[in-house]
Amino acid sequence: MSRLRNPFVMRNAEKIESSEQFIRLYDTTILDALTQKYDEGKLWDNIIYIHSSPGAGKTSLLRVFEPASLKALRGNRSNYKAFFSRMEHLGTVSNERINLLGVSLQCTRNYETLEELSLSDGHKTRYFFSLLNARIVIATLRSILQLENLTFPEGLNRIKYEYKDESNFFLQESFVNGKQLYDWASSIERGVYKAIDSFLPDLNDVQGHDELFAFSVLQPEHFTIDGERVFNRILFMLDDTHKLTPTQRKKLETYLRERRGNFSIWISERLEALEPKENLRTTYGRDYLEINIETYWHDRQKKLKESLINIANTRANLSTEGLSSFSDYIESNIDEEDFKLGFNNVVESTLERIKKMTEHTIKYDEWKDYLYARSKNSSPLELAHLYKKVEILITRLVKKDQLSLEFPLSVEELQAKLDGSDVTPAAKLFVAKESEVPFYHGLSTLVDLSSNNFEQFLNFSSDLFEEMLSNKLLGEQISLSPERQEKIIQKVVEKKWDDLPKQIPYAKDVVKFLSEFGAFAKQQTYQRNAPYGAGINGFTVKEKNTGKLFIENKWYENEVYTVLINVISTCISYNLLEVRKTKQGEKNQEWGVYYLNRWLCVKFGLPLSYGGFRHKNADELTKWIIK
Repeated sequence: MSRLRNPFVMRNAEKIESSEQFIRLYDTTILDALTQKYDEGKLWDNIIYIHSSPGAGKTSLLRVFEPASLKALRGNRSNYKAFFSRMEHLGTVSNERINLLGVSLQCTRNYETLEELSLSDGHKTRYFFSLLNARIVIATLRSILQLENLTFPEGLNRIKYEYKDESNFFLQESFVNGKQLYDWASSIERGVYKAIDSFLPDLNDVQGHDELFAFSVLQPEHFTIDGERVFNRILFMLDDTHKLTPTQRKKLETYLRERRGNFSIWISERLEALEPKENLRTTYGRDYLEINIETYWHDRQKKLKESLINIANTRANLSTEGLSSFSDYIESNIDEEDFKLGFNNVVESTLERIKKMTEHTIKYDEWKDYLYARSKNSSPLELAHLYKKVEILITRLVKKDQLSLEFPLSVEELQAKLDGSDVTPAAKLFVAKESEVPFYHGLSTLVDLSSNNFEQFLNFSSDLFEEMLSNKLLGEQISLSPERQEKIIQKVVEKKWDDLPKQIPYAKDVVKFLSEFGAFAKQQTYQRNAPYGAGINGFTVKEKNTGKLFIENKWYENEVYTVLINVISTCISYNLLEVRKTKQGEKNQEWGVYYLNRWLCVKFGLPLSYGGFRHKNADELTKWIIK
């Protein structure tokens, strides 16, 4: 098994060459989403869309079901018992055999070029279906060879093919083995290539297809080797369909929806493939079966943390430099002595503000006496947090109760407010900012920074692990202090921010929008009375001058807001914003909240928690872009 100095640099599944290494590195938790579909009777003989932003693990999930991976898993099942058990439950493998033929087709080659040909829309569709049919046939035959350890092209002759072409898909041509079927598909593919290379294609040179019939003519019962069926089910996996043109993707989607058959087809694509309306819809479900990988993790944060830490430790163990763990070298707690002066300064400055706010009232005298008493037996950090909490509470009360009677508030009342309020997270954030104590550090923070995206987690972890390796090489302490972690995290964040305009459409508008919202959220978060508890890092879209949400399908169908629609849809597609549902208000109204990706929270100095958001109407949001 190949080993690397820094295994975290292997981000994409396609870059891990060894199937056994892929199986070893793969975390199986996401398979729970498939198990749920299986237990509901929906996993097989259905069309399932697998959606996510880049780097969430779509291609890796598909690779699990390819022949090479299933063979590696079955051949090493004693080493990967839990993994094997999951796949066995899905009916893909058993101790005796592999039951599933996984056929993977990348939708990244030449399809978009068909749209540029000087042909009618009808002919373009026929060429598109022809190319898909041919490539699905070729991919299926190659998967059979791989499953059965047969060489190409000699092994094609051993594959017997029997299909009654009652629908005349093959135009009266007949095939008895894999070689003949492969030659037919190859000739179709060559004909389409010739048309692409021609300035004016000859329509007679290409066998155009009116239907996407490959799924119908490629069924397990049609194939035998030495008289035996070698698999029970075929899974067709179309990857990266967002690379198709919008017209092609729509044709594919429409055909599959209208011609439903007993086929197992998984379509993997980025969220950018969806229409803006689909991305921005926050309350309606889809009209098709879907697994949204990032949404799946929203309510499974404990499992996500376990998965990411397991991934990190597994990768660290593959390093050639002898580091068998990742999590052991990420320090979570700060050394209070190192920041004692900063904490004391926070206490002093906070006390001065409290005195100034309360100099003309006796209402808070008992609270101040309590603070003085606690100063004798509390650590500087504990005191800083306590003083900051009390400052927040007094600031709120002063603003709220300027006309109230001046009866002193008791220590018991203070304690009740401290125990039952949202001031604790706000106080920790304020103290960290004022004392310049690291705030973004520790394993939990690293998991939060992933924003449910595995590649994003590896992105941050890679730089942290590189620092560990450097420390080991220099003979220094391998563990990373909170201060060093935060510096590395901030450096990665700045690079991501600098690279952002090169990676997304509507880049100028998106960057402007995020910058304006980040500044707004920061201003709202760091108000002395912490009116929004732990802070603001999200927003909802409300109707102008009302307390109601926009009626579904309203604001993002209004051409007046085209710029805003493009910006927010792009942010969702590229995992810069994530949508979460929450309930708020007297009627427990459900809102779709657009939260910043957690790395953007670091960029703007915001908390990583969820729940803090402001209501804005579409006009206000648009002004952030065009002002």
